[in-house]
Amino acid sequence: MLRRIGFIRGLWLMVVLWGAGAWAQGNSVITGTLANALDKQKLENVVVTATSPQLQGERTVLTDKSGLYRIPQLPPGMYTLRFEAQGFQPYVRDGILLRIDRTIRFNAELAPDSMSSNIEVVGSPPSVDVGSSAAGVTVDQDFIRNIAVIRPGTKGSASRSFEGLAELAPGATEDRYGVSISGSSSPESQYVVDGLSVNDPGVGTLGTPLSVEFVKEVNVITGGYMPEYGRSTGGVLNVVTKSGSNEFHGSVFANYAPGVLQRSGTNVLREGSVISAQGSAHNLGDFGFDLGGPLLKDKLWFYVGVAPSFNRIQVDRQLSSYELCSEVDPANGCSAVGARRKDPTTGFSQVTPIDGSRTTRFADERSVQYLGKLTYNFNPDHSLSVSVFGTPRSSGGSGKYAFSDDGEPEVCTSLSCTSFVQGAYESIATRRSNSAMDIVAKQASSFFDKKLLVDATLGWHHQADSILPSDGSDLGSGVGLDAKPRISWTRNRNPGYHTINEFESLPAPNACGTTPEEQRLRCPVTGYTTGGPGTISVQRLDRVQGKVMGTYLLEALGHHILKAGADIERMSFYNNRARTGFTHWQECTGGDCFFTLNQYGYMAAPDLPVFLPNKEGTSTSTTVGGFLQDSWSVLDKVTVNVGLRYDVQTIYGLDGEVGLHLPNQWSPRLGVIYDPTQSGRAKLFANFARFFENVPLDMADLSFPQQQLLSATYDSPPCVPSREDSLLGDCTQNANRQPIGSRESPNQLWDAQGGDRVPVDPKIRAQSADEFVVGGEYELFTASRLGATYTRRNLNDVIEDMSRDDGSTFFLGNPGKGYSTDFPLAKREYDAVNLYFQRAFTNGWLAQASYTWSTLRGNYSGLFRADTGQLSPNLTRDFDLVSLTVNREGQLPGDRTHNFKVFAAKELVLGPRTSINVGGNYRARSGAPLNYLGLHPRRSGSETFILPRGSAGRLPWVHGVDGHVGLNQRLVKDYVLTVSLDVFNLFNFQQYTDVDQTFSTARVYPIEQGGKPADLTACLTANSPDCKVISTATGLPIAVTDINPNFKRPTAYQAPRSIRLGAKLSF
Repeated sequence: MLRRIGFIRGLWLMVVLWGAGAWAQGNSVITGTLANALDKQKLENVVVTATSPQLQGERTVLTDKSGLYRIPQLPPGMYTLRFEAQGFQPYVRDGILLRIDRTIRFNAELAPDSMSSNIEVVGSPPSVDVGSSAAGVTVDQDFIRNIAVIRPGTKGSASRSFEGLAELAPGATEDRYGVSISGSSSPESQYVVDGLSVNDPGVGTLGTPLSVEFVKEVNVITGGYMPEYGRSTGGVLNVVTKSGSNEFHGSVFANYAPGVLQRSGTNVLREGSVISAQGSAHNLGDFGFDLGGPLLKDKLWFYVGVAPSFNRIQVDRQLSSYELCSEVDPANGCSAVGARRKDPTTGFSQVTPIDGSRTTRFADERSVQYLGKLTYNFNPDHSLSVSVFGTPRSSGGSGKYAFSDDGEPEVCTSLSCTSFVQGAYESIATRRSNSAMDIVAKQASSFFDKKLLVDATLGWHHQADSILPSDGSDLGSGVGLDAKPRISWTRNRNPGYHTINEFESLPAPNACGTTPEEQRLRCPVTGYTTGGPGTISVQRLDRVQGKVMGTYLLEALGHHILKAGADIERMSFYNNRARTGFTHWQECTGGDCFFTLNQYGYMAAPDLPVFLPNKEGTSTSTTVGGFLQDSWSVLDKVTVNVGLRYDVQTIYGLDGEVGLHLPNQWSPRLGVIYDPTQSGRAKLFANFARFFENVPLDMADLSFPQQQLLSATYDSPPCVPSREDSLLGDCTQNANRQPIGSRESPNQLWDAQGGDRVPVDPKIRAQSADEFVVGGEYELFTASRLGATYTRRNLNDVIEDMSRDDGSTFFLGNPGKGYSTDFPLAKREYDAVNLYFQRAFTNGWLAQASYTWSTLRGNYSGLFRADTGQLSPNLTRDFDLVSLTVNREGQLPGDRTHNFKVFAAKELVLGPRTSINVGGNYRARSGAPLNYLGLHPRRSGSETFILPRGSAGRLPWVHGVDGHVGLNQRLVKDYVLTVSLDVFNLFNFQQYTDVDQTFSTARVYPIEQGGKPADLTACLTANSPDCKVISTATGLPIAVTDINPNFKRPTAYQAPRSIRLGAKLSF
C-alpha cells in the first residue's frame, strides 16, 4: 500500500515539475476556408481570431496558401470569429456553437475595401461535424435546464448523476447497472471525466457518478469513434466539467422530490408467500452551490462546487395468513373444505393481513458531490487545468436498508420488495459505503504556429467500497452480526414447510392457528433466513492513467492531420471478503440435516480442514496502448480518417504472478466523410472499427488463485446452527457429519473446491467487437440537423470461464474457439437503423427526436447477465457448463425492436425580466423477449432454457410522458431566480416491465430439438402424455405441482408518477 501511495505521489511530482508543459480542456476544432468575395480566390495570411467566454484570452491563426485555417484544442462553447486581412474589410461572425469532440467548418468570403460594406457574405453558422463519422448525441446545460431528465428512483437520481443522460442517445436503453449502448451491456462503456477514465476497476460500471450541476457538456458517443478512444466494446461518455471564466458566475440550488407528491406503485402479487413488502418514495433531493471566476484575468481561473444529496425509500413489510375454505364454494374460490381460497380473477391464494404485524423501515442513502478546478494560461500556446472531484456516499445501518450497486434498495426491484424480505431483518440488511475521488490534469500545447499540437492527461481514480453488517460490527471483529452465520431454512417436508411464527413473534399468538397442522396451512414460509447478512467485504480500487497525443498539420495532395498517441494505465483491486460467522448454513429440504456453503479453508490432510477467516489480496493490471491516425481532407469535400490502435493488457493475480496476458489488440479504424455542400452543412459517412474490452479485475480476484472453499453436511439433530451451544459443539463433530465423498476420494466428510489458479487457454484472445456504421446528416436550418444511420456490431472473441467436469474445475478461454471448441461459439449480433432530428437550444427553443429499429441476437449478453442481474465480468454463468448452453441462442434480453424518443422545449418571454421554460418528452419502446426457464441440476436458480431463448413471447410496449416548467425572474443586476417543476410519468402509466420467467420449479432437462410452447402447456394437465418437460430427478414428465404458479406474472411495473421541485439562484 505504501509503495502504491509513493508511486502516485511521484507521478504528481512529475506534473508539478513539468512547468513548461501546458494543460487545457478542449479537443474541438473550428476550421474553414476564406476566399475573396469578388473573384473567389483563396486568401492567404488572413488573421483569424477566436474569442469565447470559455477561452482565456484569444486564439489566433493564419490561413495557409489554400485559404485554410484551423483553430484546434478548443473547449466547447459559443464562439465569435474575426477575420482580418490587408486590403479587405474585417468581418466578425458570432453565435458559432461548438460542441465537445466536434469539428465544424465555417467558410467565409471577405469583401475588398473597394466593395460596398453592406454586402452579406455568409449565412448562419453550420453545425454538422464534418471531421468525424462518430454517432451519438451531445447534452449540455441548456438541455438539462429545459427538459425533465434523470427520473427519481433511477440509478444515481438523488445526486442527478451524468450517467442517466446516456439514455437520451438514439440506440441507448436503460439496463440494470446503467445504460446499454448499441446492444452492449453498460459495464462495457467507457466513462471519461475531464480526460480520465472513471470506470470501476473491479466490475467496469461507473465509479464516479458526478452531478450534472458540475457538468458543462456530455458527449454520448454510440459508435464510429476514432482510435484515441479505446478499451470499450460499448459506448463512450465524454464529460467536460465546468470551469471558471473572466467573470464571476455561480449559483445556489436545491431539488426535492417529496414522497407526498409521488403516486404509489402497483403492488406485485405473488403466490406462495405470507410475507410481502412494497417500497414507496419517501423523499429524494440534492442542494448545493457552485462558484467560478478569475483569480487573474485571462490567466488563472477557478471553479468550485459542493452538492450533498439524500435518498429515502420507505419499505413496508406485512405478515399475512392464508384464508381457508370452510365449505365448497367454487364461485368464491373454494374447491374443497380446508383448501386455500383462491381469487377467481387472478388465481392467487387469498390472504388476510395479521393485525399489528406491519413493520416500516427505510432505505437511506447520503452522498456529497464536490468539484474543484484551476485553469492557468501560461500564454496563447500553453495552459494548464487541474481538477479534483469526488462522490463519497453511504447507505444503510442500524434499523435501515442500504442501496445496491444498481441504484435500488437492497431489498427491492422497481419498488417491489416481496422476494427480498423473506427473512429476519439482520440477515438481509447491510450498511454500505462507496467513496470515489479523482485527480486529473490535462495538457494542450502548440508549437510552430499551431502546426504541432501536444495533448496529455495524467490522473488518479480512487474508490473505497464496503459492505458490512447493519449493526455496526466490522469485518473480522468477531462481535455482533459479524459473528453470526447466515442460515437459510428451506425444509419442505417432514412434516412440511416452516411457519412464520417459528421465526417471528406475532401480535396474536393464534393468528396462524392453534395447531401445528393449521399453522402450516395458514402461515407457511417456503424459504427464510436468519443470522448475519452472509458475505461482507472491504475494497479499495485504484487507477493511475497517463496519456499523451501529438498532432501535426501537413499539406500533401490535400490537408492532413496526423495524430499519434500513447497511454498507460495501472489498475489495482484490493478485496477483503468474509462470511459472517465464517460460513453460510442451509437446511436440507427434508429437514434432517444442514450443510455449510462456501466456507473459506483448505484440507491439510484427508478430512482435516484448516479454516480461513477471510479471503484477502490485491490483483493488478497494466495496460499499454498507442495509436496512429491520419485525417486527410481533399477540397473541403472528402475527409478520410485512417487509424490503427494497439493495446496490450497484463493482469496479475493475488500472488503477484501473471494470470492473463492479452497482447495483439490491433484495432483498425477507417472512416470516410463526404460533404456535398463544401460548407459544413451536410455529410455522408461510413466507418469501420474494431473495439477491445478492458478486462475488469473482478475476474483476477476470483481466478488467480480461486477461492478455497469447504462444504460439509451435518445430521440435524443434533446439529442446529441457530443455537449457539450446538453451533460450537454438535456442529463441529465428525460423528455428526455425513459422508459426501466418493469411495475413491481422500476426503469422505468434506468437499473442497478451488484454491488453484484457473488454467488459461494459451491461445486465448482478447474480447473484441467489430462495428460498421453508415449514415448521413443534413442541416435543415440554423442549429438543426436531420440524420439517419445504420449500425451493425458483432462480437469476435469472448473471454469466459468454462468447466468440463460439472463445475468441479474451470478454465478460461474463448467459447467455441481454441481449447474450447466443444462449447458453442459466443455470439452477440446487433443491427439498428436510427432516424433522428437534433436542434440545439437556439432562438428560444430546442428539439430532439429519434426512432430506432434494432435487433439483438446471440447467446451472450455482455459483462453482466441481464437474465439474472449477475455482475461478474468474464465469469458469468453463460458458458460454465456445456449443459447450460443448450437453447441459449436467440433474442437477447436487450432486444427492443422499436424505440421512440421525442424531446422539445420552448422559452416564453413574458417581459424584460421574466420568462417561462416549458419542456416535455415522450418515450416509447417495445417489449423485451421472454423465456421458458427451469431449475438446473448443477447450478442454483433458473438456469435451464427449456425452449430456445425468446420462445415465450415479449413484454408489452411501455410509454412515458414527462414534463418540465420553469419560471425565470431576473432580480437585480445579473441575479436570476429560477423555480422549476419536473413531472415524470405524467399520466401515471402502470404497464408491467418484467415477469417471472421460471416455468418449472423442478430441476429439468431442456427440450433440445423441435420443442414448442404446447409441449409445456400440456404439463398443466395431470399425467398428460403431451408434456415434454422431463425432471432430472425422476426421468419422468414434471407434475402439475412442479409448475410455477407465478410464471409470467408481473414482477415489476413502471415507476409511478413522481414530481421534483427545484429552485436556483444564479449570478
